[in-house]
Amino acid sequence: MAETWTEPIPYVAHAYGTAAYMDTYVGDNLKFLKKNIEFESPVEKTISSGAIAATQTYHSVDNEGDAASDELNTISGVPIGKILILCAAHTDRTVILKDGTGNLILGGDIYLDNTNKHVMLISDGTNLHLLYTARQVTFMVNAFQYPASGTDWTPAITGATLAANKSAKKCWLPLNFLKIGDEIVSYKIVGDMHKEGGDTCTFDCKLVRVNKANPLTTTDVAGGDITQVTGNENFDSEATLTALETVATDKQYLLELEGTTSSVSGNEFIKVIGAEVKVWRLT
Repeated sequence: MAETWTEPIPYVAHAYGTAAYMDTYVGDNLKFLKKNIEFESPVEKTISSGAIAATQTYHSVDNEGDAASDELNTISGVPIGKILILCAAHTDRTVILKDGTGNLILGGDIYLDNTNKHVMLISDGTNLHLLYTARQVTFMVNAFQYPASGTDWTPAITGATLAANKSAKKCWLPLNFLKIGDEIVSYKIVGDMHKEGGDTCTFDCKLVRVNKANPLTTTDVAGGDITQVTGNENFDSEATLTALETVATDKQYLLELEGTTSSVSGNEFIKVIGAEVKVWRLT
């Protein structure tokens, strides 16, 4: 038997008496189904009062009244043991799957804010439980690398500090929490700049990818630069990448910090406590 799928034909009495018919329309199709799972194209369901009714395995979901965001808390029509896959129907409308409000057990709310994000659920007959999804999570990063500790950027309990009269000094924040398959979305660098009188200070930060090569190379990730900080103030400067950066093997990522302090008052400084990095992670 070829073990390929053959579209079933209408039943006609006494038409299936031969081995060829049984092989083609029963045996081959059963073996194909055992080896392959192919879902129908997603049928769109629109949320109504927080609920939808599933009619197949794969659905796209739209918001009630085309609202910018809407909450989905109850899904009916999913018998015990059945798997359900959902995605957003539109990139400009966010579907929020609410954990523990209706019959969804998710370990936290899930946001489907573009058509590439999916969630897979399985039913126990009453509730639907999460099998996998991609969640946006924020990691705190404060383990600096110092090229000349004590003379340039200096470690302190408050973070990395750059004293007065330093020019174009760099240090780094390695993103050691990343795993292959993560998608980097954005980051926010947090710190303080102090100036007096005629002091002038600047602070820059960018996301850098280190690539396997001979010799090794580095790439500035598009959209990974903050707007330069120059004010006498606390700052939490954010950079949102031009496109999601997918973490792959043989690549490492870090934030490169660069600061310059003048020598007018002698009291100026830049301090950076760390960064908050947002990623999409499959869970």
